[in-house]
Amino acid sequence: MPSQNELYECYLGIIPGQTLAALYKNYGTRLLESNVRAFLQQTGKVNKGIRDTIRDEPHMFLPYNNGLASTAMNVNIEYLDDGQKVITSVKDFQIVNGGQTTASLFHTLKKFKADLSEVFVQMKLTVIKDEEKKNDIVPFISRYANSQTKVTDLDLTANNAFLIKLEELSRTTYAIDRDDRNKQTIWFFVRASGQYREALNREPTVGKQK
Repeated sequence: MPSQNELYECYLGIIPGQTLAALYKNYGTRLLESNVRAFLQQTGKVNKGIRDTIRDEPHMFLPYNNGLASTAMNVNIEYLDDGQKVITSVKDFQIVNGGQTTASLFHTLKKFKADLSEVFVQMKLTVIKDEEKKNDIVPFISRYANSQTKVTDLDLTANNAFLIKLEELSRTTYAIDRDDRNKQTIWFFVRASGQYREALNREPTVGKQK
């Protein structure tokens, strides 16, 4: 993170899937002590999806997966010959969000001998400089990283081409008023959840909202 402060440093990076699986093999659930839950097995819909991506489309893992939110007490940095900055060691590494991803990489490698060479995972690493503040800050990072609004299967259909066209028509095409056929009315197709309320709130005056 470009700006400096005395409380923490924050890094955005990419960690190889092979490295993450090796970390889980060596340290197991010790990596997840600050996480809200242990591994939920590969029976749930999301974890099956993670497993299938690893096996069938490993090169797509980075864009498909949300990645990790992690914390540490200290990191060491080095620069490669090409100027790239890399993390070489981490003290007290904890995964506060992304435990299912981490464990899935390990279990899919172990069970199916999956090739993780094309798997990469994005990571936000927060380094808490003040050790006395660790127990105060880490629970909040874990809570907020695990509390995003759930996206439903219905939400995921919102970008269907047919629905996008229907939305476009609803913004440009008037409809006949059922009670007075000499009048036209405006209709609003809600393609994505919350769309109408957001459109309403964006209007600058009450008159325009009405």
